[in-house]
Amino acid sequence: MPAISSLRSQRLLELRPDIGQQYVTFRLRIAWFILPIESIYRVISLEKHVPKVTFAGDNIPIIDLGKLLFHQTKVQSSDIQQLVINGAVVASKPSLIIVRNQAEKLVGILSNSQPALQRISQDDLVALPTTYSQRWKVDFITAMTLPTKERPSLFSIDSDHLIAAISTRI
Repeated sequence: MPAISSLRSQRLLELRPDIGQQYVTFRLRIAWFILPIESIYRVISLEKHVPKVTFAGDNIPIIDLGKLLFHQTKVQSSDIQQLVINGAVVASKPSLIIVRNQAEKLVGILSNSQPALQRISQDDLVALPTTYSQRWKVDFITAMTLPTKERPSLFSIDSDHLIAAISTRI
């Protein structure tokens, strides 16, 4: 019986439209961001302090991307739009997300929420409007989802461009 169910599931998956790529969703200050799951090396929950992280004897640079983008350190909780994934609200618990690029270089991003997995169809992503790219003055945020009743806009980060930009600042 399980073999038949498995074959039926495979056929149904083939008939289903694009189910999307898996992304890790997280909050930086007042906005929500996504990274493809393949670019995540590790996630560390933060309690009181940011740990020093090393890999193969080298320190991993850690950046406060929220401060870089929004030029602020604190936000009012009323300014934050909640994100619900699979019926659960994403918790506002700080995390350190270790991101890798294709060359296996690593950088840490301080997040204001626990990361959550989410499937997003490529059809849901649109090019980043120039108003955002002019305001943020970065080239590593390449696309976004349009807001819906179910979720706020999610801004897509390109890990290769992010790590290249961070490497030039170090």
